[in-house]
Amino acid sequence: MTVTSKRYDVAILGSGIGGSMLACILAKHGVRTLLLEGASHPRFAIGESLIPETGIRLRIIGEKYGVPEIGWLGSFHALRDNVSSGCGVKRSFSFMYHEAGREHRSEHINQLPTLTPPIGPDSHLFRQDTDSYLAAMSVQYGADFVSQARIEDIALRDEGVELRAADGAVYRTKYLIDASGMRSLASDLFGMRDETPRFRTDTRALFTHMIGVKSADLLLDGKARRTVPSPLGEATMHHVFDGGWMWVIPFNNHRDSTNPLTSVGMLLDRRQHPRPEGPPEEEFRRIIARYPTIQRHFAEAKAVRPWVGSGRLQYSSPHLLMPRMLQLPHAAGFVDPLFSSGMSVLVVAVDQIAETLLQAVAEDDFATERFQHIEDTVNRAFDHYDEVVSTSFDAFASYDTWNAWNRNWALGNMLGAFGPLSLLMRYLKSGDPSHLAKTTEPSRMGVLGNQLPDVVATMNASRDDITAATNGEITHAAAAERIFARLGRLDFVPPYMGFGDPDQHAIATFTLPAGMRHVSWYRRHGSAAWRENCTFPLVSYARHAIGFALDSARTASRRGTAATRDIVFAGNRDWRYQPAALSAHGKKWTPIPPTPPAASAEPSGAPEAPAAASRR
Repeated sequence: MTVTSKRYDVAILGSGIGGSMLACILAKHGVRTLLLEGASHPRFAIGESLIPETGIRLRIIGEKYGVPEIGWLGSFHALRDNVSSGCGVKRSFSFMYHEAGREHRSEHINQLPTLTPPIGPDSHLFRQDTDSYLAAMSVQYGADFVSQARIEDIALRDEGVELRAADGAVYRTKYLIDASGMRSLASDLFGMRDETPRFRTDTRALFTHMIGVKSADLLLDGKARRTVPSPLGEATMHHVFDGGWMWVIPFNNHRDSTNPLTSVGMLLDRRQHPRPEGPPEEEFRRIIARYPTIQRHFAEAKAVRPWVGSGRLQYSSPHLLMPRMLQLPHAAGFVDPLFSSGMSVLVVAVDQIAETLLQAVAEDDFATERFQHIEDTVNRAFDHYDEVVSTSFDAFASYDTWNAWNRNWALGNMLGAFGPLSLLMRYLKSGDPSHLAKTTEPSRMGVLGNQLPDVVATMNASRDDITAATNGEITHAAAAERIFARLGRLDFVPPYMGFGDPDQHAIATFTLPAGMRHVSWYRRHGSAAWRENCTFPLVSYARHAIGFALDSARTASRRGTAATRDIVFAGNRDWRYQPAALSAHGKKWTPIPPTPPAASAEPSGAPEAPAAASRR
């Protein structure tokens, strides 16, 4: 047994995106941080699609804690330029609804565009790149990172935590963060999970990475293409059908991409598909054969890694907390990848945990009750997310109900993003960190609008209508009619967005002109609470958008100049280039000093060699 002599303030089990983010933040602020990884990077992981509120909160965390690398993950252009060109762009959520045995109908399509620069667009994270990047950055910030450290036992004591690894190493820390995800050792050792998950969602999955997946735009005729404002190939694409849905997450969907792959997965409602029927790929091909348009989409696609088939995906825990230990959300629970909001739950939690842990370390007080608000926030977010997803699977039974319920999700997505966006823009205008401090206030902490009472009340009423249709009490068409009528009466969303219009398949865009229109509407017509949530300095927003355009033009000019130079000249001074992770902190390469001469072996009384001889 080897006991490490260093005692840490915080140890983090798992170097995925959540654990590595937290390690960067803590180490940046002088916390003695240990990051432990049972495997090694790069590694495959799902959770590849961001949404606007996630991207905005990543940017806020980067600004709030002085770790810009985290903020780079939240916006496609910064991610591409500073982290990895192997990630994809996400300009919208797009949905095609399918009926068995017939081609897709052009009117059965829905889209919610994401933000545009200077804040957006969103990204498709190639997790092999992003997770390994953040883990490496934690080392630069001062964390100790141990890869292939297979922890076999965890001892929680009054004075701290002891971790024992398979190779005999023993690590000691004052506090433990379990960021190990679904296969959490802590959950097994301490019996933290529910025997039967509390979530109503009940799904299983088939997934892989594929090559040869064409843009979904090629499935549409001209009329259908004009139904939505943004290309389907630059979206997180969803194929939806009664009993399930599919994700299509391309990493190859922009001109600078260096990654030919697309992430593909299918989620099946276990009420209709209770158990696997053959190997995962065979089941996938058999199911898409029922839907001609989906089958055409994957006619030339081939898997580049083994297919994975799961049992029930959901797991839950009543508590994330133990004395001296806290779990990140995905170690405690999981709902479903639909709407890509699991990452939002994580990012909200990381902000709260970082803020609380920095105070706990400073005061050397790790009392369990000071972390209780984090557990409460995560469980509320998971339960709301479960309601949104499980109702979606009920709504999949008919395009009428899906078209209506989709607007409820879009309502929470849009208004949930406006809140953190308003804080970020106020901070960027003033430089006042008090705006960023508000992100952990209870009224600001939520996912898909679960912190906004008007949004929750609207969703609950719509859920009841869909439940009535599912139980056969009313028709699906009648349920949809009720929902659209209710949405049309809402006084806290602009009427021109068409939430109550079943024929408006994309509620809005979020370009600079459109965004200015939305903010102006809330200034004129919103209540005081909605003005606080949905307005921000428009001049500052426009200034940042213009700055983004100018920076892009300078980058293009620099690349063109460098290409011309390389045609004509052999030499250059690019060796002086500062990596973004250094220049973002104002650091510069310094000259490498020469190695000092070795000490002379001559006796102290030996005469010095003549200077001329030394020169020769």
